[in-house]
Amino acid sequence: MRSSSRNLAAVALAVALAIVLAAAGCRTVAPEDRRPSVRMDACAERLHDACGQLLLYYSLHQRLPETLDALATLGAPAPLPLVCPVSGKPYVYRPEGLAVPAQPGRLVLYDAEPSHSGMRWGVLVGGAEEGKRLTTRVVLLPDNAVSAAP
Repeated sequence: MRSSSRNLAAVALAVALAIVLAAAGCRTVAPEDRRPSVRMDACAERLHDACGQLLLYYSLHQRLPETLDALATLGAPAPLPLVCPVSGKPYVYRPEGLAVPAQPGRLVLYDAEPSHSGMRWGVLVGGAEEGKRLTTRVVLLPDNAVSAAP
């Protein structure tokens, strides 16, 4: 009887181990059309870094730079890569900003094309036109929001 109990226990242990190993090899794959996350997207991180540079420039000159090349005058230890890591294209910079429907502020920096699941990362600024402190935020916008902006 002891032998059959041991055999049963060994079989149960083997089955449990097989289940654990099979489950460990299973992964959930995110669908291709999943919205990118600002916490995991290199493009959004670059735009966050650009926000810091734009804010510093604004604090020194009380205006946004005419071109992004002016950010190099801030003396950063390494030049900020101002290209989308997905498309490889330089970001579009519009210091006057674009009005984006249903978004407060103006879009000043954004992806040249919708390389992020059909969407574009961009930087919205606010406060400058009202004489308040400049604010920036990185947002993910549908392509039509950028192409429809006046």
